[in-house]
Amino acid sequence: MKRLDFLKQKSSGILYLKNIPVYDIENQRLLNKECAPGLLQKNASNESFKQWLKYRYSANTNSFARVLKGVTFGQGNRVLIDKSTSILSLSDCYWIPNEEMEFEYCSPYFVDFWKGYTEYKGGSIPTLYANGFLSKCWTSSTELFKKGDTVKIEIECSRLVRLCNISCAEVLDDEDGIIVKNFTSSHVMLESADMSGKIDPDDFDENTIIELFGLDGFRMIIIDAIFGNGDRHAGNFGFLRSADTGEYLSMAPLYDFDHALDATGEKDRLLLDAIDIANANEEYQKEAIRISNSIVKETINDVFRKRAICVLKQCR
Repeated sequence: MKRLDFLKQKSSGILYLKNIPVYDIENQRLLNKECAPGLLQKNASNESFKQWLKYRYSANTNSFARVLKGVTFGQGNRVLIDKSTSILSLSDCYWIPNEEMEFEYCSPYFVDFWKGYTEYKGGSIPTLYANGFLSKCWTSSTELFKKGDTVKIEIECSRLVRLCNISCAEVLDDEDGIIVKNFTSSHVMLESADMSGKIDPDDFDENTIIELFGLDGFRMIIIDAIFGNGDRHAGNFGFLRSADTGEYLSMAPLYDFDHALDATGEKDRLLLDAIDIANANEEYQKEAIRISNSIVKETINDVFRKRAICVLKQCR
């Protein structure tokens, strides 16, 4: 590990984006608004900082994360966890240095991280900062392993979305679950909608999504409708941002389809509302027809085919 003279003033009370200081935690002051998390751009306070951290934490239902916390930190004192791991993640490039270190010598994008196989002696544990409710763990900087009764459907969902030429996380089969390929890097990071400050996680609808993302947002809406995916909460979609400048680049690739087949009929609100949105806009209607035709042709899932045919019948 390398000590750098220009980083000697690093403080454990400063949130960094890579090697850029962005937020003074002790004094509740933005140091670089453009590079800060969206929630802090909207309201720079420790209340919003803690809310942002909460969204990054793994859920208590993640058994992999619970084990890593339990064997390493006992009951999981979050202050101790954050200090020990520097909150380093594999979804974004934010961290809180506890030494005079450079990001490239600590980040799990560049160096190996603790996966629970040996005694913990410090370093990052990105699995503890993988949000969502299913059991999941990072097995490498490029692969996230997910386990659960419903995860296998994500393989077909990912395949179909990518066949429709829509950006989507690649999902591969694994003996005990699935592997989701990481679409972030040390230069491009994910900011889920609930972390962005651009949406109320408890009060948004399809119109909110379209206001944020336009046609890309509609594509997610119509695909979720065809798949019967009833769990598109604000942690399950978001933005890609530059990890070098903080710039908002685009909507993030689609991910998390484990609740596909929540709806399997032809008259639920998920499907009918998406059709109404399509029929109110010529561009969206054409895109709904294109996507539905592709899914009817390519899917191996009878429910997906039936719901896509329903879209075609009502969008012509």
